[in-house]
Amino acid sequence: MLGIVLNLILISLAVLALAAGTSFYVLEKEAGFVRGYTHLFSIAVFFICAGYGIMGFLPYVKYAFIPRLVGLYGIDVFLLMELSFLTMELKRKPGIRGVIIGIFALYVLLDLLIFGRPSALNYVRYDFHTAYENKMTGAFFFHYSFIIVICLVLLYHGIKWYKSQKNKRDRIFVVEIILANFVLLFAALPDMFNLPFAKKYPAFFYSLAFSIVYFSYWMAIRYHMTFTPTVKNVSQEIFYSIDVPVLIFDLEGAVSLFNPAAEEKCAIKDGRKATIRSLFTLTDVETLRLLSKARRGISEKLETKIKSNQKPCSIHCTIRMDYTGEPFCIIGTVLMKDIQNSEETEK
Repeated sequence: MLGIVLNLILISLAVLALAAGTSFYVLEKEAGFVRGYTHLFSIAVFFICAGYGIMGFLPYVKYAFIPRLVGLYGIDVFLLMELSFLTMELKRKPGIRGVIIGIFALYVLLDLLIFGRPSALNYVRYDFHTAYENKMTGAFFFHYSFIIVICLVLLYHGIKWYKSQKNKRDRIFVVEIILANFVLLFAALPDMFNLPFAKKYPAFFYSLAFSIVYFSYWMAIRYHMTFTPTVKNVSQEIFYSIDVPVLIFDLEGAVSLFNPAAEEKCAIKDGRKATIRSLFTLTDVETLRLLSKARRGISEKLETKIKSNQKPCSIHCTIRMDYTGEPFCIIGTVLMKDIQNSEETEK
């Protein structure tokens, strides 16, 4: 009866992971490439848990290799997608990234052909549960050598990713992702060493581990996005309706978000390349001073001109803090100056 309960847990996790990934993909339209990866990870977890869960329920030992192959495919794809995700975060050059992913994609194909074939394992039917026994042959060691190698590669890229982050919030996020992967290594130990419980329920531990890794990633991403400059951090109605230009800059001075008034009055042609330096007639010294103060959480007011039309304005910069008390974006409100009224006031 325990086998039925464990298989039901796996099936439930499969459905829950797919639902979580799909909802993220549908709702988080501003999440960039993270949106697609989150959905792909959920599909991989669905294959893992559903494949091994169905294998456990299947009473026909002869066909047990089919759902097991689906589960194995999910494992390999999950690890490959994670490596792809890390190389994207590290902004590797397309050529280097293609070589890395290509090598491990070939490894995945070989793993499916070698360890996924029907004769690679012995399938056993217990009361209400189907399991497999490892033959401890070359196919078994090939699979686990692949798991160990790719986990080490993921750890290496994870450390590089951690070192590339500049603030506390992002580093905490990276550590959460890295630590989640150690769950996989520990979960694979019972199957690797043929421990008693793993002999009867060999797939449960690492299927559960992949679910834990995915949901840890999902929660970390959602929590991290709360403190990423997006429309969700600003009231949409106010942001888009007011006639005052409002721009949101990251701590490097790049524009992350702007309202229609800012687009019109600051003449923003390409929001992806816009920076505080390219929009306003600030000197390098003024820009560096502003960003330096922003990183220390100090607000600033600057008198400058819009570069496109040389109209005078003032930028009121407010610093937004994250949950760790660290600054994470600059909200710049641009107030235009009426030259004619100013001259009349002076007279």
